[in-house]
Amino acid sequence: MADTFQLRLISPRKEIFSGQAEAVMLPGESGDFGVLSGHTKFVTALRPGELRLVAKGKTQVFAVGGGFAEVYGQGVTVLADSLESQADIDVERAQRSIEKAKAGLKSTDRSEEYKIARFNARLTRALNRITIARGRS
Repeated sequence: MADTFQLRLISPRKEIFSGQAEAVMLPGESGDFGVLSGHTKFVTALRPGELRLVAKGKTQVFAVGGGFAEVYGQGVTVLADSLESQADIDVERAQRSIEKAKAGLKSTDRSEEYKIARFNARLTRALNRITIARGRS
């Protein structure tokens, strides 16, 4: 059996996973990274992307919408802004979110930088969800 570590995946609504894992791959702000048992401690921001979890020899894929990851002595905790398993992603809902974000960008005055940033973030998260749902990342 491979070396394992404690992994917790937490979204705003619930704890998605808590248990032993062999590996986790995450989309860090500075680039994708993987964690195995005994990894160096650090904390990083996450960007929208793919999270891959390997536990009991099986890989699970999630769409993460950003957040933070803490790698510590014997484990990893992920506090995600949003986190959905590949199987649970509602592609139609994500497509509607893309359309709303594009409409919002089109109708927003360029001087409203905060609104533009919010619409761009919404667009990025929705596109990520569709990419993960379709099995391509």
